[in-house]
Amino acid sequence: MDKKNSFFKIGLIVAALLQMLSCGVGDNPSPEAGSGRGSVALFITDNLSVYKQVVSSITGVRLINSGTGSICTVLDNPVTLDISNLAGLAQYTNLAECPQGSYNRIDVDFRQAVHLMDQLGAASDCAYTSYSNKRSEQLPLACDPSTGICTLSINNAARSVPFLVQEGRYNDLGIDFDLKQFIATDFGNPACVVNMKAVVVSATDMNSNGRSHGVTGSMQGLDMANGVFTMLASGVTLTVDYSGVNSTLQPNLDTLLQMAWNSGLAVNVLTGGIDLKTGTIAANRVFVKASGTVSGVMDQPQWTFDLVSGVTGTIAGSHRTPADVQGAFVNNAWVNVKFDGYDDKKAQYLAASIEVLPAGTVLDD
Repeated sequence: MDKKNSFFKIGLIVAALLQMLSCGVGDNPSPEAGSGRGSVALFITDNLSVYKQVVSSITGVRLINSGTGSICTVLDNPVTLDISNLAGLAQYTNLAECPQGSYNRIDVDFRQAVHLMDQLGAASDCAYTSYSNKRSEQLPLACDPSTGICTLSINNAARSVPFLVQEGRYNDLGIDFDLKQFIATDFGNPACVVNMKAVVVSATDMNSNGRSHGVTGSMQGLDMANGVFTMLASGVTLTVDYSGVNSTLQPNLDTLLQMAWNSGLAVNVLTGGIDLKTGTIAANRVFVKASGTVSGVMDQPQWTFDLVSGVTGTIAGSHRTPADVQGAFVNNAWVNVKFDGYDDKKAQYLAASIEVLPAGTVLDD
């Protein structure tokens, strides 16, 4: 691309962003000084995983000031995540408005059922029954047998000090599921139980180790001429500039995104940071997500499969290396696939990862 066209493209992107800023960001406008409230952006993360899969459904997150009794709900729509995918990654999950002030307790609700896969590819359906506190003591979890929901209360939020919501600002809240501390007993048996651990980390903590940031949502518009699309993620509209994505890593990305736009598939974006104030993302990688059953699975030299999705019909795919395939990838298996490119010669969408999961499971990461 010559300099003239490059400057023209940059000008179009800047103009689009300025128009967006004049209207606010999606359904969550920028926090205002004097409102007595601040925005809390929730991220889920993990430092290092000893499992290939840890599939959990988080159903709620609340900030609590035990002294005043003040409560702010940060998440109330369940999200299902494979937490092992979040090693070195902070996954954006929700944005909420909360009263300013300090919160010394954070309650996290999650389903008791958890699906694990070890490094050898063996899978086990287990149940959370206990957790480890800061002193590594194992304590029983509070779980409701009628709903199957457990609650973990994390006292003293980040770095053993209260989590502070500052007025008129975006306040990043990270929940780190410390998978290194997870202990599974009777793995592979119906009696399998898991002792878990979760801690709260601040924006400084999340960024100090060079974590990437991820966000998943639905496409709202696609401008291939300028390498830009818009996406809706947890009620926030974000403008994604994917023009800098390495075409060697992701061949024919425009074709993949056009398929996602036409079919209504979710997209997952990795970036160095999400600017919620401007509602913009400079993408490093972009994945298109689809789930369903597979047929026509063939190993080398074909490396082919067909994904039958209720949303799109049949997608012709390739699981050629370096695709990360987890589990027994056989005909009629239920899978979650992340596609990252398109082979125009073979008319196949290229899978970056394939996770074999319990039937009907749809991941939000």
